[in-house]
Amino acid sequence: MGLPSGVRSLAVQSIMKPLPKISVIIPTYNRRDLLVSRSLPALFNQDLPADEYEVIVVVDGSTDGTIEALEGMKPRCALRTIQQPNRGWTGARHTGIKEARSELILFVDDDIICSPDLLRQHVAAHKGPDPIVVYGPIFVAPESPASIVRYGAESWYKKYYGRIETQGGLKFPQDDYLASNTSLPRATLLACGGFDEHLGGKEDYELGLRLWKMGVRFHYLPKAVAYEFFAKRTLDVLFKDGKIYGRAEVLLCRKHPDYRPLSGLATMAKAPWGSRLRQHIYALSPVSPVYLLTLPLWMCDKLCRFPVVQKVGRRLLGIGRGIVEVRSAAKEAGSWKALRREFGVRLPVLIYHHIGPMRPEVAPGLTVTPEIFERQVRWIARRGYTGIRPADWACWCREGKGLPAKPVLLTFDDGYADLVEHALPVLRRYGFGAVVFIVTGLVGRTNAWDEAQGWGTLNLMTAEQIHYWTTQGIEFGAHTRTHTDLTTLPADKMAEEIIGSGDDLARIVGVPVTSFAYPYGCYNQAANDCARGAYSLTFRADETTPGISYLCTDPHDMQRTMVLLGDTGVDLECRLRLGHTILVKLRGRLKVRSRFKRTVRFIFGRPQP
Repeated sequence: MGLPSGVRSLAVQSIMKPLPKISVIIPTYNRRDLLVSRSLPALFNQDLPADEYEVIVVVDGSTDGTIEALEGMKPRCALRTIQQPNRGWTGARHTGIKEARSELILFVDDDIICSPDLLRQHVAAHKGPDPIVVYGPIFVAPESPASIVRYGAESWYKKYYGRIETQGGLKFPQDDYLASNTSLPRATLLACGGFDEHLGGKEDYELGLRLWKMGVRFHYLPKAVAYEFFAKRTLDVLFKDGKIYGRAEVLLCRKHPDYRPLSGLATMAKAPWGSRLRQHIYALSPVSPVYLLTLPLWMCDKLCRFPVVQKVGRRLLGIGRGIVEVRSAAKEAGSWKALRREFGVRLPVLIYHHIGPMRPEVAPGLTVTPEIFERQVRWIARRGYTGIRPADWACWCREGKGLPAKPVLLTFDDGYADLVEHALPVLRRYGFGAVVFIVTGLVGRTNAWDEAQGWGTLNLMTAEQIHYWTTQGIEFGAHTRTHTDLTTLPADKMAEEIIGSGDDLARIVGVPVTSFAYPYGCYNQAANDCARGAYSLTFRADETTPGISYLCTDPHDMQRTMVLLGDTGVDLECRLRLGHTILVKLRGRLKVRSRFKRTVRFIFGRPQP
């Protein structure tokens, strides 16, 4: 397999036979002293027989005399040096992969010091018939120079590998993944396409994600320890790495939409308003505010042996990295506004039930009169909101596009027939999408679950009405077959209610049903697991948590807030911005206070001072 144009291969030692069991690939750029004095000697002193491994060093455009230094080395194992113009870390790794002679590849960075038995452990772990990815822990070498970024890396490695050991290995796609100190079959690496050179950062994780999707198993070797001689400068990590990772985060989300909810960008909209305001300022400032942190960070580096200074310095470095990454991500997205539209949308989800005339026999709190409902929709529209459907939200979560600037999701539980006359035409006039959750076993009949509790009778939508309004921009979701409390059912009956209702509704609307709402807002783990396997989105009604959804919101735990007949404009504003109304508690407190005053007056015959 040939080398790219401009690449020169130098065999420092004659190639040995038989073919080695493992090829160690080390990309390097201007780190001659560290490579020659620490990294390579540790590899040359492995307890694996010398004829069973080779070391391939890819000199990626170095100008510090690395090639000349390597020419003078006389290791006991096979050492091959490849010189090429600078292509970056992933380009250098790809060159090494093409030149590797063994069927097993181990990636090691040029600042990694391997323990003496590391190669032997990697080779032994691949004895099975199935291809696997084997990875060991990396810790900061104790002799690394003191700096804020060194102590930060030390803390991160300790927490990261501690979590991996506790949970029994990597959990994709939640966990990060480091390719250094990782071995895998060369054929597996080539089959998945290798590293993505276009990303510029987070290539390790992206490769791991593709391997995981291919079904390749990851195996953790806690005793295959490597140490990083951490010599990176704090300001390089701040400016250079921050810029690379901010851009890479956007590109990674676009390449792997399923990663979007796990990205750091997914929490943009969920951050407190003060943090969102600071992000806005960071992104739009003509000069990056991060330059204000360079002097304090320099001072912290000088005094970093003191624990309190380490804490302050790491805090400043985290703030600075956040600024650089946000600005870099906004640049990649096209603008700060474009970045927010792609990752920072907030979705308020409102619950309605019965829209129609007030009836004393109807369960209290479930009815909003037609006049008030239209007034509320008009008020919401004037505030710049646009009603969407669950499918619109699911599509945005996957692709990051397709939503209006200020979306809102109106949900109607139970599918009362009065919606056809009093609610759905209003939504159509204002161009609002919405979703109606249908009790499919009672379509065209009455609300038997309310009747069983002594409440009045209301007609439910017919199949013809459901089918018609599907063509008018209204989405229909499943709400079980009989509106039962799912937490009281055995597994088979639960599946009939959850999955069966979606099948029933799909036959009516003619398309797959993507959303489900729990009756009474009640569910347990079994119900949630069942719904996850059948629907893209599931909704519950729980006023203890805000009814706002974000990119990072679990799509099978969508929160909602119930709109009431007496809601004022302030209530609606709170529900749209906060996901609940603060006036409910306030009114409750005022009511208790008024009752207390009346009681005092009744007992003592005079007002309480």
